[in-house]
Amino acid sequence: MSTPAPARPQPDEDSAPFWAAAREHRIVLQQCQQCHEIRFPPMPGCPNCGSPDFGELESRGAGRIYSWIVVHRALAGLGPDDVPRTIATVELDEGCRVIGRVAGGGTPAVDQRVRPVFIDHDDWTEIAFELGD
Repeated sequence: MSTPAPARPQPDEDSAPFWAAAREHRIVLQQCQQCHEIRFPPMPGCPNCGSPDFGELESRGAGRIYSWIVVHRALAGLGPDDVPRTIATVELDEGCRVIGRVAGGGTPAVDQRVRPVFIDHDDWTEIAFELGD
């Protein structure tokens, strides 16, 4: 089974530091300097208090499956041999949620522990998750 790259992300001013860190196999999140809310995706202001002031917080990337779906139709550059593909919403231990592919096989379950896996593509790095901690 081949593993083609998903559609390449298009970083903007807010998300560029996240994607640069991913390329170094690190996960950085934004943390509000006023109310300390940890957020993802990166954005110019805190959705909790509106402050534009934030710092970066490095995450281990470990968390729990919040929900998941199985994609059965080959879209966005995937071929018929690349599906089914499981995509999960993961609640990181830091409290925010991220979305990524479940790599390495297995059947996910709600609240199941996951750890990050970094998949390097030609010019970007995908953050996926493996089941287990």
